[in-house]
Amino acid sequence: MNDVQTFAFGRGESQAPVMLSGLDRLGEKLCRRMRALIEPIAGVRPNVEAQDGRVLDFGAWSADVPAFSSISCYRIAPLKGQMLLRMNAAMISTLVDCFYGGIGNRPLPARGEFTPTEDRLIVRLADAIVARMVECWADILPLEPALIVRETGVGFAASAQASEPMVLQRFVVSITREHEWPIDLLFPLAALRSAEALMGTKVHDDDAQTDPVWQARIARQMRNIRLPARTVLARPNLSLADLMQLKAGDVIPVTINRSLPLIVGDRIVAHGTIGEQEGRAAFQIEKLVQGNDQ
Repeated sequence: MNDVQTFAFGRGESQAPVMLSGLDRLGEKLCRRMRALIEPIAGVRPNVEAQDGRVLDFGAWSADVPAFSSISCYRIAPLKGQMLLRMNAAMISTLVDCFYGGIGNRPLPARGEFTPTEDRLIVRLADAIVARMVECWADILPLEPALIVRETGVGFAASAQASEPMVLQRFVVSITREHEWPIDLLFPLAALRSAEALMGTKVHDDDAQTDPVWQARIARQMRNIRLPARTVLARPNLSLADLMQLKAGDVIPVTINRSLPLIVGDRIVAHGTIGEQEGRAAFQIEKLVQGNDQ
């Protein structure tokens, strides 16, 4: 009973906002888009996993960030405050190495600045990630991002007080089995609170969107699709020798079954008989084929 910790009411994991579930669904969408962004740079298909969003103090997040990192600070109107995008320095160097033909395993010396090539990649990748994030938010709230500053350490881009509650959305990127790098999107909790009601009701998944009007139109159009229907009167069997001796005028005896199949595409949908109606050959359905896939 000696490990008692102080607790501030109104804060902590028990007060996690309802909007986190909506943010997680947005994260799954953004995860797929980030994979498509990184693949042409790395030359291989990367593994990108979205972690569950969580609430933590800005100071706690800052303490976990390496001193040398890529930090991009954006204003995302109409959300209040500033959003931070953090990318790992080793990931940037590895992507540059892969882009120019390497395999991402060269040693990385300790340093405090990015090369000009790495700076260009940071601009390209960071702005593309933010643009894809805006696309994912489009169903909820139109966002207008504007870059404020890019820095090489969280200490130079401190945009909040250490005790200010933030929402962390983290993506873990790996190109090889040996290395994993985080990409962080950090939002002020107060900013997401203003969009909480929208996130709980309007978040859609890329693979699960439904439009009743579109579905009705598709159903009407599908009813007009014409499919070839046929029946098979007989299936005589001939040996290869008989087949090679066939000539004009030969008669092949056949036996027509009483119940014939009605075939649409490659499926038998009914059985019936051949007859005549109004002077034309006709097929009369006697029994529909019942099945789970009909």
